[in-house]
Amino acid sequence: MASITHIGDLGLFGNHAAPVAAGIGAKLAGLARRLSDALDAGRRSELEREIARLLAQSGGRLTDSVEREIMQKVFASDWRLPQ
Repeated sequence: MASITHIGDLGLFGNHAAPVAAGIGAKLAGLARRLSDALDAGRRSELEREIARLLAQSGGRLTDSVEREIMQKVFASDWRLPQ
């Protein structure tokens, strides 16, 4: 004997929205994204200030040693290019 189950009878696997896509889950995901973006912006601006300081110390000249030091700072931080 064969039987077929209707997809709506499967409970959680039926036609339900994912928890993050509806209600409080979406609000929490949005809040987490905004917090992460704010932290990234803070790190990025701190790194930009550090680079400006290094360039000012070198008299505005971008030499190999200054460029190397800047790249070490960039790679040591969690800085990413804007998307």
